[in-house]
Amino acid sequence: MSSSPSTRICLFSGSSPGASPAHLAAARSLAKTMHEHGIHLVYGGSTTGLIGEVARTLVQLSGKDAVIGVIPSSLLGKERPDTGSAGEKEEAEEQTKLPGNWAKRMGLTSNKGGKLETEPSEDKKAKLLLDKEYGHVLIVSDIQARKKKMMELTRDGGPGSGFVALSGGIGTIDELMEMVSLNQMGAHKRGACVLNVNGFWDGLLAWIEHAAKEKFVRGNSKHILGNVTEAGEVVGWLRGYEEGRKREGGKK
Repeated sequence: MSSSPSTRICLFSGSSPGASPAHLAAARSLAKTMHEHGIHLVYGGSTTGLIGEVARTLVQLSGKDAVIGVIPSSLLGKERPDTGSAGEKEEAEEQTKLPGNWAKRMGLTSNKGGKLETEPSEDKKAKLLLDKEYGHVLIVSDIQARKKKMMELTRDGGPGSGFVALSGGIGTIDELMEMVSLNQMGAHKRGACVLNVNGFWDGLLAWIEHAAKEKFVRGNSKHILGNVTEAGEVVGWLRGYEEGRKREGGKK
């Protein structure tokens, strides 16, 4: 009998710790909140900055199966500098024993050689490894393959799954807004919210309100992206979004 999928938060954030210590504090607080609620992390696989802090903290609290990073092979050296050399990657692969039951629960299957078995239309270059400090790592061919897999893992998660953005730069906005757009287009039904530390996301939220006022964003669409200021509010917002969709027959 197959078990239900875990609730998953797909997190977007910067590979920098930021100027204010409040950003790192929020990252650690989010990891603790996820641990307390048994929520798993899907993220871009970086080991640096805010995003790396969440992954590392959650592995310490909940174990390696609570985290899966999805990263293009071309970015291993840049986003995982501590595991970026060829020798270190080969050693990691040799030490990896791919967890069949875990992989199946995540919608992944793997063979004994470390290669990820996928559907014919999927990424043939994908490879699943295990990092003791940062959890599972799915290495894919390119940025688009990364975004697609992160969306699918979150879409197929348990109740209350969704997308969250901590403070970050252009890449963070790109990933967050693509997931909002994909919701609009029906590719998934998950909500997204920003964890708004010290007003970091106020400008983006104001732009959405302005775009809605100018009739470039439909009224319902602006509610896809939520705004919370404390890590403890993230879980409730994502659950509330899902419950709101059900009440409104999926129109939200």
